[in-house]
Amino acid sequence: MMRLQTYAGLSLVSAIAIIYHAFNTRGQFYPAMVYLSTSKISLVLLLNMGLVIMCILWQLTKKVFLGSLREAEVERLNEQSWREVMEILFAITIFRQDFSVTFLAMVTALLLIKALHWLAQKRVEYIETTPSVPMLSHIRIVSFLGFLLILDSLFLYSSLKYLIQTWQSSVSLFFAFEYMILATTTVSTFVKYVFYVSDMLMEGQWEKKAVYTFYLELIRDLLHLSMYLCFFLVIFM
Repeated sequence: MMRLQTYAGLSLVSAIAIIYHAFNTRGQFYPAMVYLSTSKISLVLLLNMGLVIMCILWQLTKKVFLGSLREAEVERLNEQSWREVMEILFAITIFRQDFSVTFLAMVTALLLIKALHWLAQKRVEYIETTPSVPMLSHIRIVSFLGFLLILDSLFLYSSLKYLIQTWQSSVSLFFAFEYMILATTTVSTFVKYVFYVSDMLMEGQWEKKAVYTFYLELIRDLLHLSMYLCFFLVIFM
């Protein structure tokens, strides 16, 4: 965390320096903005600052809703990250004509949001296997799942709105399917958590919990499979 703070400080100083240089040498707003958007050095520094802001927001979200991470959660992050990076690289080859700064920013945001979903799933699994869980942990996880669902819905709405307006195949198609999958995952995780709370209120006497959990995971996997099939069908068409 200390290294992130140092890096963020250096990035902020660099971004402020390049913005000051642009306005000091150009004198007016429009020429300064043209310089910032065309100069390779300024683009790199500003993109780096944008990435730092995303990482800081991710850290704040994690701190507010989850607190400190356990070792199993860190391992889940490391394992899933490599696989997701490979999938995103594959997606970039499909939508290489849409490759731009905005696309890179959206891909980075998607990866960070996916990481939050992995942590939510792992934390629910931890709560299910822990005999005594503080009330604060329950409030945090419910708030976290609600926050993730709102986030998924906003990004999904944005992607679908762009597709409807342009009515053409673009990278928004990829993001729309990704956020649909994330939204269904969030709902599934929340329902699984509700099953756990119901069983806890029945003092572990709910015999059909395992059956309902099985059908819940089956329906979720079938939905995801259908979405992936639709996505690749649209891409091939």
